Amino acid sequence: MSLSMVSCQQEFDEYYARPATLAGPVFQVLSDSSRFSGNFDHYLRLVEKAGYKETLSSAGFWTVFAPDDNAFEAYFNEKGISGVEDIDDETAFQLVAYSLIYNAYDLTALGFYQTGPGADTLSSAFRRKTAYYTGVTRREVDGQQMEVIATNRNGIGNFAINDNNHKHVPYFLNHYLRQQDITGQDIEAFYNRSFSGAQVDRANISISNVRAENGIIHVLDRVIEPLPNIEDYLMSKPQYSLFKSILEMDYRPRNNNVAVNYDANSYPQLTERYGALQQLMGPVHVKSYTGQLAFAPNNENFLRGNANDAQSNSWTLFAPENTALQQFLDDILLENYGALSNVPDEIIFDFVNMHMFQSAVWPSKFSENANALGEAARFDLGSNITDKKILSNGLFYGTNKVQEGNFFFSVYGKPYLNPAYSIMRTLLNNYRFTISSPGQNFGLIMMSNQQIVDAGFEYNQGTPTEWTFNGVANLAFDRINRMLELSMIRLGDPSELADLNTPKIFETFGGEYVRIENNQIFASGNVDNDTKLNFIVSESHLANNGYVLYTDGLLTFTQKTLAQTIFETPQFSRFSEYLNGSSIYNRQTLQIEGVGSGAFFTVLVPSNDAIDQAIIDGKLPANPNTGNAEEREQIAAFLKYHFIPRNTIVPDGKKIVNPSGEEFNTLYATLSGEVQKVIIDNSANGNTPPFTMTVRDGQGNIANVIIPQSNVLANRAVIHQLDRILEF
Repeated sequence: MSLSMVSCQQEFDEYYARPATLAGPVFQVLSDSSRFSGNFDHYLRLVEKAGYKETLSSAGFWTVFAPDDNAFEAYFNEKGISGVEDIDDETAFQLVAYSLIYNAYDLTALGFYQTGPGADTLSSAFRRKTAYYTGVTRREVDGQQMEVIATNRNGIGNFAINDNNHKHVPYFLNHYLRQQDITGQDIEAFYNRSFSGAQVDRANISISNVRAENGIIHVLDRVIEPLPNIEDYLMSKPQYSLFKSILEMDYRPRNNNVAVNYDANSYPQLTERYGALQQLMGPVHVKSYTGQLAFAPNNENFLRGNANDAQSNSWTLFAPENTALQQFLDDILLENYGALSNVPDEIIFDFVNMHMFQSAVWPSKFSENANALGEAARFDLGSNITDKKILSNGLFYGTNKVQEGNFFFSVYGKPYLNPAYSIMRTLLNNYRFTISSPGQNFGLIMMSNQQIVDAGFEYNQGTPTEWTFNGVANLAFDRINRMLELSMIRLGDPSELADLNTPKIFETFGGEYVRIENNQIFASGNVDNDTKLNFIVSESHLANNGYVLYTDGLLTFTQKTLAQTIFETPQFSRFSEYLNGSSIYNRQTLQIEGVGSGAFFTVLVPSNDAIDQAIIDGKLPANPNTGNAEEREQIAAFLKYHFIPRNTIVPDGKKIVNPSGEEFNTLYATLSGEVQKVIIDNSANGNTPPFTMTVRDGQGNIANVIIPQSNVLANRAVIHQLDRILEF
């Protein structure tokens, strides 16, 4: 070979030779470098024992959380062992695999939630997937030993065969805390040490961002062990055994359990895969939880399965201890069911879901996160939380009380939890989030199954005509639903129903009104039937958003038209004469012009004396049945000016917020089309009971509502008596 060829070969080798400044692989950096030699002997021996020496000595791209020797000395002392030689192979594998994160991240990159190329969210991540996963475990199910693997998706039948359900490791960096508006105290609540600003589970990062050829090393001052997931932790703590039994419906045999499913038939590949590695007693069963629950507590992923959203969020479970939960069962849940096996499945799911949050709920953020039912965590950190853990798939809080869920503690709770009111519970299904909200107060008049049947209704769930009334399906549901809405009284404050003797009028959910007086309640239909309902006062229940009241019948609505009610009310006799003889009343249809059958109205009827005075003053024709065209027009205008469409206003201080009253249209409009208005003030005595009500007409005259002769209930309307006529 010529000298020139030798020279070229040397130049080629030197150009492509490994740079002297390039760091070696992770194993070499921790063992041979002058900086770390002798400081990681325990970890490196553990790596060899776990079978990861070759992995960390060759190509790859890892983040390594490496505890130093001092950390291991503390760990040995904590475990009562002398060294790595006392750690079994399985534990060695777990410790090393859990210290390895796929891909290499410095401290800045660890904070990124990787949402996609160019779309990473800065400072939003606090977890990463590790190389460790549990695989198959042997468990006893219904007295039978079974090979079980945890699901990796929420819901039954959603298991992803190629996802190993890797555990995540939590870490906490200052920029994450700032992003989430939390403090070091939120982290310290879970760990018995001060927050350093860079923490991996219980360990602080003492040295960061050490570059290696196949990754980045962060040195830890403590050994971190694989964290259990929420299911594992719940099963390991006997103080939560009652909650666990409800969550998994342990009181049901396996073939009748709708909460948990063990499926071996759908995934034979699992038995083939793990059979070669483990001595299996039988097929591998995937343990999954119903999609009716907010999440599967054994799912190590997050909402999007194999996406990266688990980097930035996690599950949270609040688990009540046995004593508190048993008290809740005795006092509330099982009051009318006797045993858990009798409780409808949907109620069990609601109970569990009110303790489940699809987000990481930090201690200072209880009020800012919503559970699966849209409720904040109603616990006091200092007095109600007895246990706190950050686990591999979420946050866990043990509690000394149950979540005060809306469905169970509101007025909705009584029909919801009593099978004797199951029809009402079905009817309330579309309203349950409204009437169970603590932000809205209601009086709920209970409608028992027997009362509904006695009223002529039949309910046959799942049939083409679920509802019939006196054997007829047509409009049966509309009728019972309107009666239901009459039974949902809107309250400004629950105290409004503390006194059932003093006369009161209340708007109901459907916009109609009911009246209460002398321990009785009635709606327009009850007036027609002369069946005012008696309260069973001893059974009244104060909930967290109102009163639950029991009566000896059902509230019902009138079948009469608004005109019929006016005609049949004695104090409106003079007004009735004018209405009956007017051009705006149709005697065949019994309808008033401009008053639709489904419309809401307030009718302001001048008293007989007021009408007589108007005749004397020349403001109203003396003959209600006059044949004079001009007088008939005058009567029609007079009548229309006393009808307020699309609104029901009563003297209760509600709806009208302007202290001087508010303007309302009437039915009367001039020939040019200008609608004439009145100003109504329904809290004229200063917005304190007993309320009064005034009406100011177009001439500036003030008419007073005569309360004892008013609040007459009609078909979607309320009728009041005035002490003078209104002039436009």
